[in-house]
Amino acid sequence: MLLAVYADLNNLKIINDRYGHEEGGFSIRLVGQFLQDSIGKRGVCGRIGGDEFVCLVPCSGAAMSVDLYRTLHSAFDLFNRTSEKAYNITVSTGFYLLPKDMDSTLPEMLAHADAMLYEEKQKRDKNVAKILPK
Repeated sequence: MLLAVYADLNNLKIINDRYGHEEGGFSIRLVGQFLQDSIGKRGVCGRIGGDEFVCLVPCSGAAMSVDLYRTLHSAFDLFNRTSEKAYNITVSTGFYLLPKDMDSTLPEMLAHADAMLYEEKQKRDKNVAKILPK
């Protein structure tokens, strides 16, 4: 099985406008790092747009894709709780698992993952600011 993962940094424009483009660049690099850390050496990840990433990961089953989702989002949760940044960094993700017995092209797989990402993105919080402890 092959897992296609789409990830999109949430609120990049707000981060750039409020905190500066250097912070926006930091956020983009962090997404790439957390994606690569989450998939390890199992697959490949790349940046395909300003704040969009795609990963392809050989996968043993649906449980592995759920684990990958949890690992990735947990990394951001931990970072946001412990960093001294004045803003939260979050991603929206879409996953599409292609079973071994199905035939699909890469663009079709990515279209499915992108549709799932779009659904998740519609539910996101657009407020990036956080209250830091004094």
